[in-house]
Amino acid sequence: MSQLANPGTAAAFQTKRGRFRKKSFKEAVEFYIFISPWFVVFIFLGLIPLLYGLYLSFTNYAGFNMDRLTFVGLDNYRKVFTDNDAMYSLGRTLFFTVIMVPTSIVLGFLLAVLLNQNIKRIGLYRTLFFIPSIIPVVAVGTMWRSLFVDEGVINNLLIEIGMEPIDWLGYDYAIYPLIIMLLWGVGGGILIYLAGLKGVSKDLYEAAAIDGAKTFQRFTKITIPLVTPVLFFQFIMSIIGSLQIFVQPILLAANSNSLLSTPIRPNYVYSVHAFQQIFAYGRFGYGLALLWVLFIMILVLTVVVFSSSKLWVFYEVDQEGK
Repeated sequence: MSQLANPGTAAAFQTKRGRFRKKSFKEAVEFYIFISPWFVVFIFLGLIPLLYGLYLSFTNYAGFNMDRLTFVGLDNYRKVFTDNDAMYSLGRTLFFTVIMVPTSIVLGFLLAVLLNQNIKRIGLYRTLFFIPSIIPVVAVGTMWRSLFVDEGVINNLLIEIGMEPIDWLGYDYAIYPLIIMLLWGVGGGILIYLAGLKGVSKDLYEAAAIDGAKTFQRFTKITIPLVTPVLFFQFIMSIIGSLQIFVQPILLAANSNSLLSTPIRPNYVYSVHAFQQIFAYGRFGYGLALLWVLFIMILVLTVVVFSSSKLWVFYEVDQEGK
């Protein structure tokens, strides 16, 4: 306090603070200049269309009636919950989500655990499991559809072993090719899981082994708790991705020749229904309402999962702070 009371020291302090503020302001200006291209694109190609779409969801917009646009309030949103096709497609979407989310997380995590071992040519194995996730979805859909068509490889193999061919893309079996195709890309999360596994200290495993802990005990008591932040992230992303599933059912459609093809009924998911309403039937206002309902549902589920994370997600930082 005595130093600050000195007029010379106080003046030097004020000068230094002024330089610091000037430098901080300069850095802030440079930062906003660097992000300005992204920010402009986000405003004009992201935020404005998003808000405009929200506005149109409250109107009778049909694509070519801007001069006769009428505000209809919540009519489009009420129609969502009285539309049998919308409710059916929502049910199918939730069904796929319930199957895909836990299955993809468990398979992806177990694959990552296996690929985290110090064995010969482990880099090659990691590459092989990761490649399916970077192949374009159209190529993946085309490949799997060619395997499951009536005269495809799968049916030819069944005939070779003396079995009857199966109509895989028909009503009774269409769900299975879709699930297989989606699970084929489960390796996409391997890199994230491996990053989490690499962050677990080997000292913990060594200490547990000295105390007599078995391999399974070390896996359940050390590995899983310490990678729960990664599992939590993957859980959120899997829910969002599963609820937005769109292209794969269309590509597997029995008469798939364009994005306007309607998937067979068991694979008729919510995003496909919204797409059909907008681009096949020109019900833009109603289709946008469908999409906003999906957005709200994803938001609610995300909030619920975040709220539950304090019960099962372990953060080492929290432990250090206690």
